[in-house]
Amino acid sequence: MHKSSSLLILFFLFSCSFPKKDSSLDYALQRSGDNRRELEKVLEHYRDSGLKYDAARFLIENMPACYGSDCRSLDALRPLYQDYDSINRMYDFRTPSEWGKKIDGLYGKYHYLLHRAYESEDLCAMKSNYLIREIDRSFDAWKRNVYASECSYEDFCEYVLPYRRLNGLVADHARDTFYHRHAGKYYVRKGKQWMSETDSLLYEYRHLTHSAFWGAQIPVWNAETFEYLRHGLCIHRCWYNSLLLSALGMPVAIDFVPAWGNRNNSHTWNVLLLHGQSYAFEAFWDNDRWKYKRIYNNRVSDSSWGRFRLPKVYRHTYSNHPEGPAADANVERSDIPALFRNVKKVDVSAEYFETQDVTVTLTEVAPDNARYVYLAVFGYQRWHPVQWAKIEKDGTATFKNMGKDIVYLPVYFKDRVLLPAASPFKLDADGYMRLLADDGKRGNVCLRILTGSSAHDVNRENLNMMRGSRFVSLTDGKPQTEICLWSDPLELKMNKRMLPARPACRHIRMYLPTDTLSVGEIAFYTDKGRIPSVKVLSDVIPLSVSEGADRLTDGMEAATCRGKVPGRFVDFDLGGFFQLTAIGIYPYLDSQIREDCNYTLQYWDGEWKSKETGQGTACGWLEFKDVPLNALMMLKNLKWKGATAERIFIYEDESFCWE
Repeated sequence: MHKSSSLLILFFLFSCSFPKKDSSLDYALQRSGDNRRELEKVLEHYRDSGLKYDAARFLIENMPACYGSDCRSLDALRPLYQDYDSINRMYDFRTPSEWGKKIDGLYGKYHYLLHRAYESEDLCAMKSNYLIREIDRSFDAWKRNVYASECSYEDFCEYVLPYRRLNGLVADHARDTFYHRHAGKYYVRKGKQWMSETDSLLYEYRHLTHSAFWGAQIPVWNAETFEYLRHGLCIHRCWYNSLLLSALGMPVAIDFVPAWGNRNNSHTWNVLLLHGQSYAFEAFWDNDRWKYKRIYNNRVSDSSWGRFRLPKVYRHTYSNHPEGPAADANVERSDIPALFRNVKKVDVSAEYFETQDVTVTLTEVAPDNARYVYLAVFGYQRWHPVQWAKIEKDGTATFKNMGKDIVYLPVYFKDRVLLPAASPFKLDADGYMRLLADDGKRGNVCLRILTGSSAHDVNRENLNMMRGSRFVSLTDGKPQTEICLWSDPLELKMNKRMLPARPACRHIRMYLPTDTLSVGEIAFYTDKGRIPSVKVLSDVIPLSVSEGADRLTDGMEAATCRGKVPGRFVDFDLGGFFQLTAIGIYPYLDSQIREDCNYTLQYWDGEWKSKETGQGTACGWLEFKDVPLNALMMLKNLKWKGATAERIFIYEDESFCWE
């Protein structure tokens, strides 16, 4: 029995010793040991078969760094799977928290099985009859598929042909199963639309749902097991879909963001490759399944899904792509983050968003023999490397194809430990690099949430509250010129609406879509900045003592105003005549501050340092004074332990922006 760690060691050793392309077949055959004859049988079988011979070569040449489990792994876990199924049936395959707790309880019962795996290198395990059947079936499906006929041979080899969709899986007969299950039904008749056919096919599998991260450590090594359990993670559904669609001749891949730029965690999804384009889609059933090219462009904030910022997107491949530290024999494996030990991936960031190369001056002393540096993003209280760069002789490093509107930290990686290499910086949406460090500028911080973008879902109603609001100028108390109409939902920041040139005015009326006002702050701007001391002239009946009309323009976004406005409008006195250039609205956000918790404001100075600690208040917000405004900051709930969900934020454009 081979342990996973043993396979990974072999995998990492491969990554620094891949041969040149012209010798890769010999290299693979030499590494196959006693299994060499099985691989040679495949080559001999297709010797005079043209493309099929080339396909066989492709599979064998790229077999180094492939490994998987075998059926013994599944057999060993059968008692666990049977208990999982029993719990499923108890809850009619629904996934409430009670179900999840019972599923998580299987860890304790079967912990002695969860870390076992019968794994082997594919080079030493693949049999000729299996590979021949896989090659023949893939060519047959490719030929029958009316859409994939336009797929290039290179894309066929990468995204239809491979028997393995991810390392660790059992290489079984899923292709045959899916092919016979759907033969003649999908992708075989002209006159239809491939996207509609794909939706119809995946709709048949809508009962396979996300586990909500319950039982996340339970191994799922083949399609049959996933169908039996009926619940899993995004990665499980992605390789399942990849097996399903490729069995019918569709060129399909798995794309992933290794860590979000403005959220915690990571994500994986599927992508179809047709007509020289990539079409990304949600792996689980979703009525808005083709949304990713729309919401992952690093520009928008989607009204339904909120704001996503992606530092990198990679695509899993069957072929090997050793580069950077993984291809450098002078770098110790313990000095390479796990993401970059994986040679079976390519960077496809530019298919989703506009990228930029970023050159960083390294200000911290590098560890001995360091040859590479990494760019990391923050999530769950850790920095996650997402790109590598070579350290140049002048002490700089250039990171290729980075996503914008994201905070990054340059780091070294030594003996599996991250070490800061320079100060964090914000790569703005326009490509400007803003250094985030304590430069002596001080100010006050007022906060009511800790988790940034992840608060979007629970605040959807609040973010839509001002949709339909209108701002007009007043003369002698009478409406005159409409200044702007607020037609979009708000984001979790100060939302500015730039205004065309208009005559100067002193009084502004805000018409509301309902008789309820819920806002964090209303701000008015000229070309010299925010107008101070704006007065509210209308009556607002507050829904709580601390949320009166005086909070609307007090400069403290977390100190909110919520109340009833019978006339459905609020009048403002700017204190003088001003030519407005912008109006800003900060949304009302449900407070995450609790009276029974203590909070500390931290800022980054080579590490997280505490500035001030305070206890939660009944009003739902906390104020901290004399804060280093140009540093990277975070509000920590001291009651939360471990990999908690607090997000970082910065002071930007006279407001606080969650990253």
